[in-house]
Amino acid sequence: MFTKPIDEITFEDVKAFCHKFPEGIRVEYKRQIDTKKHIPKIVSSFANTLGGIFTIGAETDEMNRVRFPIQGIPKKPGIEEQILQSALTGIYPAVIPEVIIVDVPNTNNIVAVVRIDESVQTPHAIQNSTRVYIRTGSITQPYKLADTDRIAYMFKRREDVQVVSNQILARIEERAEFLCATDTPNLTVIIRPMFPYRPVISTTSIYEVASAKLAPRVADSALNRVAGGTCFLIGVEKPYKCLELNQHGIVYYRANVTWNNPEWDNPEWAGEYVDFPQCIWTIGYAIKQTRFLHEKCELLGNLEITAQLRGIFGEKLRFHGTEHENFSQRYRSLDSKVIASTLCSQRDFLQREKVVGLVDVLAAQLLCSFNVDDPGKRKELIEINSIFDKW
Repeated sequence: MFTKPIDEITFEDVKAFCHKFPEGIRVEYKRQIDTKKHIPKIVSSFANTLGGIFTIGAETDEMNRVRFPIQGIPKKPGIEEQILQSALTGIYPAVIPEVIIVDVPNTNNIVAVVRIDESVQTPHAIQNSTRVYIRTGSITQPYKLADTDRIAYMFKRREDVQVVSNQILARIEERAEFLCATDTPNLTVIIRPMFPYRPVISTTSIYEVASAKLAPRVADSALNRVAGGTCFLIGVEKPYKCLELNQHGIVYYRANVTWNNPEWDNPEWAGEYVDFPQCIWTIGYAIKQTRFLHEKCELLGNLEITAQLRGIFGEKLRFHGTEHENFSQRYRSLDSKVIASTLCSQRDFLQREKVVGLVDVLAAQLLCSFNVDDPGKRKELIEINSIFDKW
């Protein structure tokens, strides 16, 4: 339930979740609902810490594990609205959780599942902005009042997180430059949590994910352990693609996107081009690997996707197919580098339509450098790309 689309959660999902997870730093259960007392305190504590799942209608024992069978609470109109309203009006800054009401089979009861992402606006306070709660992971006290040092830390985290993120990316970029530096056009896709201030997965687990998902699939490749994660190279003697998965949930993918057109009959069309279908595939591939990594560590929260197309000054564009009309001078770039970016949720990666939309947003920004503005052809190019076939 940490990553499944909220409107697809079933009672079977709730039962399986309750069997697996006791109360703790990312999980909370309540037998009854008290929108004024429980919702602001619990929702804000999740938002202030690591995000999590709050299930209403499940009773726990002395070890904070759910008692079965799950009884639920009486079905009444407006429960979802009450939960949302309590979070909006009882927390400052307001938090908007995801809520799903699930029927308990063979009863007139329901279970409410409330999912909260780690927030980018911490600290969130309640009771007229006088109290800030955080999660502790303790069996006896899963959330507590934050002390002044913790509150100061949350404010400082907003400032420090970009420093941490930039330091990690600088190390990855240095490695990528050394391994696969080239003067030809290349695309770098970086996907990172908005607050990558802590490791979210062990380097051992990253290597296991990469070994299972990547290494067996490409013959001319090498999987390497590096500080903080795993580096996957395609083209061992002279790598032309570099994928790095980092313990902070950061994914870095760099690929050569040059296409050579051997039009011997017409020299005007011969030469190197920026292959935009390959750019689309590269963005999709980076998203796919991020999805695998974040599912492994059950990461919640907002993400930033950045696509940097470099080495393109004076380069022509192969936009779609091999039709001669696509090799026009009007598709030549006058920029040496163009950067596209967008924000999303990790759960957006679970739905093909949303992934296509994200890629389209990035593609539109990249194509501006080549004086291309054709939403119809751009969307068609994304739709036919094989990376999305079995999303």
